[in-house]
Formats: sequence, C-alpha cells, structure tokens
Amino acid sequence: TCGPTMASTTGAEEPALAGEQAAQPPPSSPPQPQTKSLTTQKIIRCRRFAAEGNCPPRYRSNTPKEELLVAHVREFEQQFITVYGPRHLFLTPPNEVQVPKFLPSTMRPTHLPYTELYDYKTAALFLSSFLNYEPLKIPDKYPTVIPSPANVLKWQAGDCFDFSIVLCSLLIGVGYDAYCVSGFAPRFITTRNEARSKCPFLEKKAKPPPTADDEDPDVKFTIPKKPPLESKHERQQEAREAEDARLREEQAMRSDSDDDPSSDEDECMNKRIHCWVLLRKGQREVPEDIWIEPTTGRVYDMKSCPYIGIDLIWNHKNLWVNMQQVPAKDVKLELFNSRYFEYVMVEPESLQDHQEGEGEGMAETDAAAAAAPGAEAQYVLDMPPSWSERLDISREAYHARCYQGAKTTLYYKCKVEQFAPYDQVDGLVQRVFSYKDVRRQIPVEVKETFKHRRDHLVERTRWPMENKVLERFDPGREKALKEYRCTESIERTLVWYSSSRSDGLVQTTQRIGEKFMEWFSDRDDRLTYHSVTFDKEASGPARKKVPLSIETAGEVPIRKMTQKFRRDPSLPIEQDFAKIVYLVRDNCIRVDFHCEGSKITHRSLTFVKNDNNGMEMQTPLWLDNYPDWVMPSAQQVQQLLAREKNCHTTFKDHLSQEQQELATRRKEEHSITAWRSIDRKEGEEKTTGHVGSGSQPAREKEIPVLERSVYDLARERANEEGGREGIEEEQEEEAANQVDILAPYLVDFQGKPLDTMQAEFVAKKCKNEFRKRLLDRAQIIQKRLEKEQDELKKKRSQMQRRGDSDNKTEVEFEKFQNQAMFRIQILEQRLARHETQAINKFAELEKILAEDPRLAAMWQKPTQDRR
Repeated sequence: TCGPTMASTTGAEEPALAGEQAAQPPPSSPPQPQTKSLTTQKIIRCRRFAAEGNCPPRYRSNTPKEELLVAHVREFEQQFITVYGPRHLFLTPPNEVQVPKFLPSTMRPTHLPYTELYDYKTAALFLSSFLNYEPLKIPDKYPTVIPSPANVLKWQAGDCFDFSIVLCSLLIGVGYDAYCVSGFAPRFITTRNEARSKCPFLEKKAKPPPTADDEDPDVKFTIPKKPPLESKHERQQEAREAEDARLREEQAMRSDSDDDPSSDEDECMNKRIHCWVLLRKGQREVPEDIWIEPTTGRVYDMKSCPYIGIDLIWNHKNLWVNMQQVPAKDVKLELFNSRYFEYVMVEPESLQDHQEGEGEGMAETDAAAAAAPGAEAQYVLDMPPSWSERLDISREAYHARCYQGAKTTLYYKCKVEQFAPYDQVDGLVQRVFSYKDVRRQIPVEVKETFKHRRDHLVERTRWPMENKVLERFDPGREKALKEYRCTESIERTLVWYSSSRSDGLVQTTQRIGEKFMEWFSDRDDRLTYHSVTFDKEASGPARKKVPLSIETAGEVPIRKMTQKFRRDPSLPIEQDFAKIVYLVRDNCIRVDFHCEGSKITHRSLTFVKNDNNGMEMQTPLWLDNYPDWVMPSAQQVQQLLAREKNCHTTFKDHLSQEQQELATRRKEEHSITAWRSIDRKEGEEKTTGHVGSGSQPAREKEIPVLERSVYDLARERANEEGGREGIEEEQEEEAANQVDILAPYLVDFQGKPLDTMQAEFVAKKCKNEFRKRLLDRAQIIQKRLEKEQDELKKKRSQMQRRGDSDNKTEVEFEKFQNQAMFRIQILEQRLARHETQAINKFAELEKILAEDPRLAAMWQKPTQDRR
C-alpha cells in the first residue's frame, strides 16, 4: 500500500536477476543470528538515559506516521528476502529506550554556530577529537542500539555508526550532499589503529604546478627547451633503489612495531562491520565524490579508499541497499538504478530525474512503476521528521575540544598528544613527537603548540639529537620578540617584530664567540645591517684591545666591525656610504660607496690610523680614472672615528639587551617548570588520596603563566551574572513564599508601632498557641498509639480465653499481631521524633521573634521620669 521500491520487485525481478552479479547480495553480508548482546559502555549510557524518565515522548514511542513507516520498512525487508534470498538488513535498530526507529529518521540536520563545523575537513577532524571512539564489541555484528545524535554529542562517546550519523547530520545541516555508508573495512580502520599511517600534522601541502595563467602575458614568443638527457641505466638504478627502500621499510614495520595491525591474523577478515560518510559532488563546490572516515577525520578518494565493501547507504530522506558484489572503490553510485541499489522510500522527483538521465539503461518495469499515474501517487509515503532532538554543543565543550581534556594518537614514527585549553599549567594544547624508529623510542623532533600564554609563546620545536630549539611568539612582548632559534653553544638567532620597535631591528644572530650580526629596516639613518667579528686567536695585550663582553666567553677582543647602508638618492655618490668596515685589529677603516647607475663595481677608500689619533688616507688606484671625484674633508674623516666609537657603544648596548631578553626567557621557563612540578605533585596527592593541609590546588590559584582570552572572560562573566540572577530570583521567590507567623496577631495593631507591653503580649500569645499546637499533635499521636496497644491486648486476651484453636485462627492472629506491632513501632518513632522536633521548632520560633523588627520594643528598657 505504501509503494516501496519493491513495487518493482515483481516487475523488476526479471531484469535484476538477468545480471547474475547484480541480483545476488554481497557474500560478506549473511543473515546474522540472534546472539546474546554484551553489556557495553554505550548500552549502560542508554539504560541510564532511559531510567532518568525525562526523555522526550518521541524517544519512548512512535507517532502514527512512524509506526506506518516501520511497518513499511519491515514489509520491504520481507519482500527483499523473498526475492533475493536471506540477508540481514540493518534498517530499524532500537534507540535508547528500545523503540525501533528507521535509520534515516535518526539523522537530524543541524547548523551549529561554529565556523570550524562549516567545512567538511575541519568538521571531521573536530569530531574525531571531540568524541571518544568505542569499537564494536563484536566486530562482525551490527550494534544493538543506535542512540540519537543529540545524546552522542552530550555523552561525547560512541561507535562508528554514532560518529557517522553525527557528522552526516552536521554536514547536511550546512548544505553538503552527505550520506552514511555501512559496510566492511579492514581491522586498522575499525580499531582506529593508525600505527602505519602518516601523521596528518606532518604532511606538507604540495605546491600546485604552474598554470598557463601564471605565465607572463607580455612574452609572445618562447624558445622551446631541449629535453634533458636521461640515462636508462640511472633510471633503472633509481627504481631499484626505491624498491629496495620500500621493502626495507615494510620489513622494519613488520619486525619492529608492536602495535602493527597486520602482525596477527585477523579472525574476522573481510567481515568487520564499519560505518563511514560519503560526500557527493555538486553541492558546496565539492569537485568529486569522496569518502570521509569520521573516527580519524581522514578523507579518501573514491579509487584509493581502504574500505572493502558496501552494504547500506542512507541519508535523512531515504535508504539504499547495495546489490553489487564489487569492492567499495568500484561501486557505481547510481542510487535509483535497481541493478545497483534497492531503495526503500519512493522519491518521485529523484526517479523522474534518473529516468531522464539514464534513458535506456533504466529498467522498463521500474520506469513503468515510477510513472504509474493518478491513483498510486497518493499512496507514496514520505519521511517523517527526525525523532532526535536538535544537536547542540555548548561553548565550554566546544572550546575544550578533546574528550576529557586529553587525547593521544600513535602514527607511523610519530605520536600526537592533544590537550584542552587551560588544562595544562604551561598552556600546552598539542605536542607532536617525530621518531627515528618504528617503536617510537628515539625522538628526532618534538613540536609543541601553546595557547593563552602570558609570554605569548605559541610554538616550540626541539631537535633533541642536534640540541636545536625554535620558539615562535605572538605580538605583545615587551621587546617585540617574534622568533628564537638556538643551537646549543654554536649559534643563536632572535627575530623581532620590527614595526613594534623604535630602532627597526629585524633580526639578531650570534655565532657564539665568533660573530654578532643585526639587520634593520626603515631607519632614518639608512642603516640596514651591522656586525662585529671577534678575534678568538688574539693573545697577550691584543686581547685587551677594544673588547666586548659575551655571556659564555667573557671579554673577547674585536677583529672588525661592519655597517651597511641603503642608497640615499638625495646625496651624491661620493657622500653616500654603502659599507663601512672598522678593522680594529689592523687600525684602519675601509669605506665602500654605492655603485653608479648601472655599474656593478664600487669604489673604496681606506684610512689608516696614526699615532696622533689621526687618519691618513691611502691613495686608491682608481683615482686617476675619476678626476672629478670629491675626496672627503678632514672633518668627514674625523667623523669616521666618532662613528667607530658609536658603533662600539651600540654593539655593547645591543649585546646587553639580548642577554636581558634571554635572561627573561630563562626566568619565564623556570617559573613554568616550578608550576608544572606543583601541578604534578598535586596530581600525585590526588591519586593517592592524601592532600597536604597547607597546600592550595593550582587550579584554584591564579596561575601567572596563562592569561584568559577576552572571549573566555566574557563567557565567565555571563555565567556569573546568570548564576547571580538565578540566586536573586530564588531568594525573591523564597521571600514571597515565606509565611508571616505574626500576621494573625498583628491585625489589631495595624498602622502603628508596638510599644513594650503590646510587643510582649503578641510574643506571649504566639508562643502559647504554638506550644498548644505542638502539644495537640503529641496527644493525637499518643492516642493513636494507645488505641493500637489496647486493640493488641484485646486480641491477645481473646486468644488466651479460647485456648486451643485451629491453624487458620492462629495464622490470622499472627498476621494481625505483626501488623499491629509494625504500626505501634512506627507511632513510637513518630512520637519520639515529634518531641525532638518540637524542642527545635520552639527554639527556632523564639529566634524568629527575637529577630523580628516589629517586636523590637519588647527588648528595650523602659525609661523612668526623674523629677
């Protein structure tokens, strides 16, 4: 009556069976026998959710339309088995409260307000870290429960089906043509073992090849290049070496890796059930169909995917059963072609589009069934809205990112650790280890990423085998440090934000004990570079000649100092210095001038110091060829000596500033190390259950290493204001609901304050009536207790007077006696509790009367008139 795809089962049976390969179901999907379900964490979560009793009505029962849909799906399944033979179809799994739901109705397309979830790549990577993956307990059986995607996000845990349904719901919500795919995958996919996969954080993006648009449009003619000469022998040698390297790598992976997924034989070879996501081309500028693995966030091409076979494909509108016995990479995704897929729900628009596109390829019976006019169109069953609640991720959970704040993933020769922001005392959010060996025991590179650091450190890369360190900083440091590179005891480089410095310093490089160099930009004096070279070979009196203090080498003499300047067009060539070299050891100064126009040679002048603190110029050989050259005056020559002194002072100051910046960095790292040790100590105390009396947890202190971002502060302020408003509302509601016990006694005194006598009268009357109510309550309980005791005595006396009695009477008496004793015991406990509570209630009443401002006159001493 509903018009399923099996409307073509009677007519489509012949064309479907005409192709033997298309008619039979895949061999890897036999009917699954009923086995005893194992209790997993997923089932425990679903039971707790069902026991809470506050789940929406659509979780606990189906609407009439959903009942009709489930009946239609079961009829489809029966017809499918009748036509194609026994095959297990995972169509209507139960939800959290064991109510059968059609798989497409479980999806809930949702658009969340996070930019990272708007792109399929970033959304897949986010969910792979945000959710905790739980492999199927029985790898070759479908899960026994499919919860709503809203609960999966709330629990932050699930299996591959939960991952795929959540990711597909989010992708459809932002406009992608996404589908869930269930089928079969190898063990390393189903167990999320990436020990043989390359780390995605280390893969470098390849540069795109140059296109015709990149060529120079002004070049009209090009000279064809000759093909490079290649040796066939060398090509064969390179191919042989590459093949040998590949074999050695595979052998090392098999022999050395303890977590190699192919090291043991798989008992469920080609039978492991898995679920992933299919993204079709067309919408959101997706160029081609791709597979997305939701558990890892990896994207695969259609022809290079690791999946073995496909069983079902579904989205939020329909479900298709695969009829092709081919690997997943060779499956033809013509969903409304009955030779390849059987669809559950009839979609007239899709069928019409398929008929127009396929033409003769469409089976005639399917076309006839789809084009059935008039009366049958009204029986087409459409998909009801999703029964799941709307998907939601709180901002706190979104910014925490990782499940329970931390995640560790092992890759081939690599390990990645991820942490939630503010979880680590040093602000660490990601650490990537690169190893030399497959067992991951010899680290080659360690890359750390930080957030919310007060020192603005964002990235640190260490090479332990080479004693090299690279640190990068965000803008905001006092000295505008941008990057710090250091090779222990060899070289040290500091890169600065030149726009944030008044001196325009761009980079500082020091070869320890050899040379100190600095680069500048946009300076008024046109200085672009200066350097000082140390004389390590100097000995005796020469070591005391114009020395500079170096942190690791002490006082070191200077061999030469160099300054470079950019061209000033307003000055003539003979006055525009390009380079000045102060040869301290040789007691001379060399001045190089800028080149003229298109010339590539420059002219130089050398000045030698004399004993009278003067300068003598050495006549250059090129002077005869330039008779118009203006030689420098004596005043300009003396300015060179002043420049030399200023240069020496500048180097001294800059070396001091560099040492201060390095001392600040060491101090910052020592502080972080101290806080990390405190945090580790508190974690050990928390694990052992022993917490020192004088220690305060580091989480409760204001850690000076980190600083809150403006967004986090705004969220915390909003939460505090919301909590404060809630408390105020509760207090106002409590004050409104509070009963005024003095209201009945102040009726006669409204509109005027009470004097001492009136206040004492009101308080006494209130106490007496309250005491009377307590006594009356005690008397009522006492009377009930005495009544029960008298009835029990009468029954006992009656049994004694009768003497011998039958068993029935004794049984009735025993029953009455037990019930009476139970009631007497309860009344005695109630009476004792009432006596205790009466004392406390009366004391509380006296406290209320003493604090009530309307009875304040009762506590004031009366004044006596003195005459």
